[in-house]
Formats: sequence, C-alpha cells, structure tokens
Amino acid sequence: MRSHTDETPRQASAAFLRAFTAALLALTLCSVCAAQDFQTPGSEVTVRDLLEGHKRAPKSDTYYLMALSEARKNNIEAAEKAIQTGLQLNPRNTRLMNLKAALLARQGRLAEARSLFITILQLDPDDRYARTSLNSVERTLQPERRALPITTRQSAPAAKSAPDAPVMVKPAPTEKKILEASYFIEIKDKQECYHSMSAIRRAQTGFIAANPARKSEFSLTTLVTEKFLTAAPVCPNAGDYTWKSDDIECSKHGTSSAAGAEVTNVFSEFNSGMRSKLSRNYLDALKSFEQVVILYPRWAEAHYQLADTLFRLGETDPSVSALRNCLKYDPGNLDARLLLANLYFKKGQKDAALKILDDVTEKHRGTVYGLSARSVAASIRSGRNYYQIFPPN
Repeated sequence: MRSHTDETPRQASAAFLRAFTAALLALTLCSVCAAQDFQTPGSEVTVRDLLEGHKRAPKSDTYYLMALSEARKNNIEAAEKAIQTGLQLNPRNTRLMNLKAALLARQGRLAEARSLFITILQLDPDDRYARTSLNSVERTLQPERRALPITTRQSAPAAKSAPDAPVMVKPAPTEKKILEASYFIEIKDKQECYHSMSAIRRAQTGFIAANPARKSEFSLTTLVTEKFLTAAPVCPNAGDYTWKSDDIECSKHGTSSAAGAEVTNVFSEFNSGMRSKLSRNYLDALKSFEQVVILYPRWAEAHYQLADTLFRLGETDPSVSALRNCLKYDPGNLDARLLLANLYFKKGQKDAALKILDDVTEKHRGTVYGLSARSVAASIRSGRNYYQIFPPN
C-alpha cells in the first residue's frame, strides 16, 4: 500500500477535491432536510468553496449563507426565516446577528437595529462591522434623540400627551435618509468638501505658525498668495469656508471634524473591502462588500465591487446578480457593463454579450471603454472562446 507521501501533488489535489465535494454534498443534503423552504447552493465547486470549505460545517453558519443569499435577492422574509433558524441553533452567532441588524436597518427599523448591534458588541467588543454600523445608525437617529429629552420635560405634567411626542412622527424622514440613493451623492460631496477643508486647515495652521500676530486673520486669497495653498479649494455645493475655534467650517457641510467623522464612518467598511481586494484577500473583501450592500442597498459602486470580487472568486451567477443591482442604480456604469458582457460570454450567452459591447462601442467611441468593447466584440465574432480572450492568470 502506498503512503500519502508517495502521492503526486496532482493526485493529492484530486483526492482533496473529491473529499471536499463529498463533504459539501453531505452538508447540502443535511441543510435540505433541516429546512425544506430554502434553496441550497449549486453543486459547482468555486474558488470560494475551496478557500473556506472548512467554515461551512457549523449548521448555524449554513443558515447564515442561506440568509445572505436571500438578502442579496431582496427576499427579506426568506432571509429572516433562515436567520431565525440559525439563531435557534446558535443564539450567539454574531454573523447571523449582524445580518439581522443590517436587515432591520435596511427596513428603516433603526431603533431595533441599534439595540441588536449593542448586544453584538457586548458579546464581541472587537466586532468592527457592528461598531461601524452602530455609529452609522446612531448618527441617523441623532435628531430624534436630541428632541426627546426636551419633549419629555415639557410633557411631564400631562402624562396623556406622551404618546404624541415626536418619537412617533419624526423618525420617518430621518430613518429613510440612510437608505435613499441620494444619500451617497450627498456623502460623496461631503467627502470632497472634507478633503478641501483638510487642505485649508493645514494651510491656515501653517499660516498662523508663520504669522502669530495675524492668527485671527483668515482668507483663502491670502493663503494662496502667500503660497500656503496652490489654489483656493471649492466646495462642490458652493459652500463658504470660515475659520472658527481652530477648525474650518463650511456653510453647507459643517465643521471639518464633524464631516470627517461622518465620511470615515460611512466609508470605513467599503474602504476595508477595497484594501482586502487590492491585496487579493478576496474572502475578506467579499465579507465587507456583502455587509455594505445590505446596509446601503442603493450604493451602485458597492454592488459593482461586490460583483467584481465574486467574479474573481469564480462565482459567476452571484456576480451577474450584483452587476444587475449596480446597473439598476447606475445604468451608465461602464465598468459594470463590460464585466456583465464578460460574464454573459462566459455563460455562453454570446448575443447578450455582443449587444452590450456593441452599445458601449457606439456610444463611447475613442475612449478606453469603447476601444476595449470593440476589441472584445471582434474577438468573439472571430470564433475565439472565452479563455482564449480572457486567459486565466
């Protein structure tokens, strides 16, 4: 009998793949028996399956994957059922709890989401996603929380008036802000303004250090003239900049410190995903982008980054689904359109791929996107197969 050390690398790899496939099949069958209402993943073994196969064994995590799949497809009721079943198996599964809280926030139930995120942090104080999400939810609830003590004091003599407090009316427009597509346009403008304010703040600090007698003086023209700035920064929403209490304030976006805190909070999970993706740690990137699109379902760029990460992990159909979500909120996203054409061709849908490529070629002549689309379309029409055009790395 040959020992394991006598096996060739190819044989060892094949043996591992057979063993893993058998284990995955057994786990899938177990999941079907336990939850007839849920669709299990397909049998195709992807790169992601191979990389995190050992993490799929716990039953509660299996329900997390089911719930995440349903949440991606906006099947909220099915996702909540899977979460509930998973938490019955393991009430302390913070992945399931985070997903449940994110879905609550997505539905505008921010007070419930906040309470659950706090519970998660009591179980795991180092849970970065729960911490970031809690900050985001609390920031959105701030107007309500500021108004409540005043209303309570005024209403104390008449207990019957308590139910009429702003708590019942005010949250509606406030809670929706985090879910609106326009929110990310606003936050991108605030991010751009924050960078401008940061530059002005550094320049003004340098100006004061060089001119202590003129510390009360503030002028963008002066900062440019005396070469502390190369040009006067401009707010994207035409706000005016002033210097107050050692900080820059924009008439549209508030102080530099406050804007910076908001921008950092909103983009922290997204930026974490981008860092992981650039370092080719696609599983960590995937976790970040999955959570971002659940909490911020109308953020087109987050859907694109999720799709591109899934594509790099070999998950074709989930990537197509994420791209369609991206294009629903940003139909003109050319990166998403070209990647969708790529995946259609990979799936054998040649006509669908060519339709996208021809449209990009026609509407964006002379650009990098147009030239790339024309080149790929010509290669497809010449009869070359997918891997001849897009060879594996």
